[in-house]
Amino acid sequence: MQIAIGCAWLDGHLHQREIDYLTKLLEHYHLESDLQLRQFTATPVSISQTERWMAEYLADTTETERQEALAAIANLLIADNFVSESEHQLLDDFYAMMAAIPPHPEATPTLVEITGKFVRKLMQSLTNLVSGN
Repeated sequence: MQIAIGCAWLDGHLHQREIDYLTKLLEHYHLESDLQLRQFTATPVSISQTERWMAEYLADTTETERQEALAAIANLLIADNFVSESEHQLLDDFYAMMAAIPPHPEATPTLVEITGKFVRKLMQSLTNLVSGN
């Protein structure tokens, strides 16, 4: 859930449809009364924090859990009913990154590098979308 919230904040603000989708996610997972998650939806989350959450989450999840996370992030990115080519590419990149996760814990530094590169690419693409480039 934290990762989805962090991804929503990558452009620096939350659109109403993103807020609505995050609210649905919180309700779906029975987390609507989690004060910390509510705080994350009210206050911008840094890229580095989102990066840390992703590394922590992906290092200790099953393929099914990663697929569920991908679906939630995909739904969040398309919450405005528009999927640009850049957003589509980002989802493909995220899927590829998750598929490349090694099964052994000793590969975690590589996972952190992969995750960091993805988040930076995501941020750059979202910045380009907002600026119209």
